Amino acid sequence: MNDHPNSHGTARRLRHNAADVPNSIVMAIVVCDECGSRFAVTHRAPFQDAPLAERQVVWLKDHFVWDHIQETRHSGSIRLPAGHEMKPEPAAR
Repeated sequence: MNDHPNSHGTARRLRHNAADVPNSIVMAIVVCDECGSRFAVTHRAPFQDAPLAERQVVWLKDHFVWDHIQETRHSGSIRLPAGHEMKPEPAAR
């Protein structure tokens, strides 16, 4: 896993179905189940990390749930946690 300090990534709200984010690679598109807002999970090109992006998608969906529980609007840009900032993945059995 790439755990460089700049490898955390960002989730950016998508408008007009555009997923073009300058200087970044779109790793995934995430849709809020509650309101339908769409966000692109992006990593800076030199720090692409697909396994980390998958974990960030799960984290982002939980973040959306909390936004709705707290009746808070989703931010237009959300800093995603780096791998070391998230709970460890459960061990495979």
